[in-house]
Amino acid sequence: MALTHLQIFENYIKPYSKGSSMHYSILQPEMRYFQHEYGLVSYIKKHGCHFVLADPIYRSQDREFQVKLIADFLNQYKRVSFVQVSRKFAELLHEEFNFYSTQIGNERLIDLQQWKISGKRKQVIRTACNQAAKQGIEIIENPLEDNFDSISSKWLSTRQVKEREIKFLVRTYPYFEKETRTFCAYNAEGNLLAYIIFSPIFENGKCAGYVPDISRSSPEFKQGIYYAIMVEAIKQFKNEGLSYLNLGLSPLIITEDAESYESQKLRSVFKFIRKYAGTLYNYNGINYTKSRFIHDSAQSNDGFTIPTFLCHKSSLPLFKITAIFRAANVI
Repeated sequence: MALTHLQIFENYIKPYSKGSSMHYSILQPEMRYFQHEYGLVSYIKKHGCHFVLADPIYRSQDREFQVKLIADFLNQYKRVSFVQVSRKFAELLHEEFNFYSTQIGNERLIDLQQWKISGKRKQVIRTACNQAAKQGIEIIENPLEDNFDSISSKWLSTRQVKEREIKFLVRTYPYFEKETRTFCAYNAEGNLLAYIIFSPIFENGKCAGYVPDISRSSPEFKQGIYYAIMVEAIKQFKNEGLSYLNLGLSPLIITEDAESYESQKLRSVFKFIRKYAGTLYNYNGINYTKSRFIHDSAQSNDGFTIPTFLCHKSSLPLFKITAIFRAANVI
């Protein structure tokens, strides 16, 4: 019997997720699920390919059981790739199933209890907060706001590809909003200017942090309102004693040094796309915004950066890359 999204959330994500920022994103309309005694694999089918989104959710951390789950999935489904997975899972796929595991980007995590707004790198954040305060902008948590669609439509009209909204790699809204948090910015007249929706990240059955999945702003207000909302949310999450805030994926931001299990050919393709395909997606702009919150070093006082991988069988899976972009509505 097919699982409902509520059942997936309550029976898999909430009790068994181990800090993945992507597990909440498997609750999307087109996702399919491979249910197994040892866990759950979420995937979509596109152009005859099966794309698994995020690490599988395991009922047990025993490697033998994890390998069994993946082996049974691969025996049932062909032409499989794994998208936006952790280093640990990427290494398992390489060691046990001979997959290439190539970095597709990185995620920056804020240490909520250590983060401060001071520092040269955060000057743009302080400036945005000061401008918002001078203009009487009020930022509050308000999940009941009813003007989200209007702001979203205006925001999409400013995008480089106006007729398409990204999905799959970024979860759709609204669809399943259980335990999400919404912070809104209002002007002095009480009109909604922008909002950010944060999805929960679970570890050991408890919410350990959030990821800002959906952010929208009115084109009439361009003074860094995203930064101001983020700072207010960080303050709230810090006061609640949460551990971290995952800023989400910076796609195609990859390290210079490759791991032995990465495809050099695909890394070259990713660098080419980032350099010459900026009209499809604002890779550099997204990276710049997220980089303002923490240092770029692998480890710093206020946060850290972790790589995210795409796992594939052939050294240059161009057809599958195209299919992923189509699944995500990028092209």
